[in-house]
Amino acid sequence: MLVLSEAEVRRLVEIDELIAALETAHAEFSTGAAVMPVRQVVPLPDIGGRITTMPAYLSAERALGMKVVTFFKDNPARGLPAILGTIHLYSAESGKLAAIMDGTYITAIRTACASAAATKALANPDTPVLGILGAGVQARSHVAALARVRKIERIKIYSPSGASARKVKDELESVVQLPIEPALSAEAAVRGADLVVTATSAPAPVLDRAWLKPGAHVNAVGSHRPDLRELDAATLKAARVFVDSRDAIMAECGDVLLAIKEGAIQAADASTEIGEVLAKKKPGRTNPSEITLYKSVGIAVQDVATAALVYRKALEKKAGVEVDI
Repeated sequence: MLVLSEAEVRRLVEIDELIAALETAHAEFSTGAAVMPVRQVVPLPDIGGRITTMPAYLSAERALGMKVVTFFKDNPARGLPAILGTIHLYSAESGKLAAIMDGTYITAIRTACASAAATKALANPDTPVLGILGAGVQARSHVAALARVRKIERIKIYSPSGASARKVKDELESVVQLPIEPALSAEAAVRGADLVVTATSAPAPVLDRAWLKPGAHVNAVGSHRPDLRELDAATLKAARVFVDSRDAIMAECGDVLLAIKEGAIQAADASTEIGEVLAKKKPGRTNPSEITLYKSVGIAVQDVATAALVYRKALEKKAGVEVDI
């Protein structure tokens, strides 16, 4: 069994390769060439945490794996992240455990690269201004990934305190060689933006439909629970909505579920999977002025496809540590 640390995973991931791998994985999933149940979340109130399992199998890649994620709210006081994850890969021939790797960076980068794949498929060709709500790990990952699929000239980013947005500017501006402007409000970050990313843990909408320009494309990745919501109902109603997984969205996504409950949209309005567009089974953007929205809750085929790519490269480069169990 091969063991790969987060540092080794980071060295092995190449963004352009990963975007291509996720395009293939989403197309396979939406055309029935993958097996993936909705993730199972087990609350553990007695110990102040929860554990989540996310298995998947991609038949074309013969990639079989599962991500296991724990959430313990008191971990920061212990000097640990609240969310920890590992990904297990298994032999498709025997079921034997082939690799275990850190899932923290994979979760961050696969989410952003899936957004990049959706942006390639849905956004207008000319998207000079990127607006981001949230200034955490996903904001950083999206800056790196989206810059690979569109020519971005200016980035506006908003965080409530302003400190996190300024930190992103200080850390990334010289790396991506693009101006990054901390915005004074969420509205200031979104108005005039051609691409918008919402990457927050907000319980109430942080994006207002009135701020979106005609032709904008939105990647909404923050809300992944029924009680979390980044988007107002008017945005869902105005946009053409594309999702990573119909089943996962209807089980977990507060943005969509609450808009349906309020009567703004119907389930069918959020039923087109991005994999169907990538497989050319359904159309993407149909005119330059429509608003397109990719809503992701994060799904296991993304993790397994990424882990399989990392594993192949680790074998080629003789990375990681072999362990007998």
